Amino acid sequence: MSSSKIYVYKVVADSGGAPCVWEGALSLALCKPKIRRAAREGDIVFGFGGKDYGERLIYIAEVTGKPPVGEYYREPCFAKRPDCIYEDKDGSPARKRSARYHFLTDERQKDVGMKFENAFVLLSENFRYFGKNGTDSYKQEFPSVKILIEGLKRGHRVNYSCQLRSELMALKDRLWSQYDKMILGPPTDPDRTRVCNRETPSAEC
Repeated sequence: MSSSKIYVYKVVADSGGAPCVWEGALSLALCKPKIRRAAREGDIVFGFGGKDYGERLIYIAEVTGKPPVGEYYREPCFAKRPDCIYEDKDGSPARKRSARYHFLTDERQKDVGMKFENAFVLLSENFRYFGKNGTDSYKQEFPSVKILIEGLKRGHRVNYSCQLRSELMALKDRLWSQYDKMILGPPTDPDRTRVCNRETPSAEC
């Protein structure tokens, strides 16, 4: 795990689509295309709320699976997941009529690419999702994490300090020992029209 990368970002639309928690698995198939492309099995993803969500911790997930690009939208085993909102029509994505997300604007390019070239999906069966029940109590014990989240601006930043990495892993370990359940709250926001694809702050260490 020491060689694993850690990805941190601010969640701006925690409405059940990104991340999507369904039938014991967490998936990130929409939003954060750079993280979805870069992350590998064994990496850790932290999602903290943006300003609208009080910078609460929304979820932490270890990547335990990453299907070949585009497979998420072609294989029947994923078809019923709420964030599997596209289907393959002659090699191009078409939004399903039943899609719960991204139905007001065309988000295909950022979500999956016009030929599924960006359809990277991260899967986790080892996560803690807090959603609406998340808090910002981490700021009291982990000062480097507090500084990161409060100062994280637009764009993707890399190569943060060893101290920050140590604190993030300590936060993860603390919550894993504190909670056996992986789903610890409902999504924060009932508004499914909120779009997560605008450029949001993220970091890598």
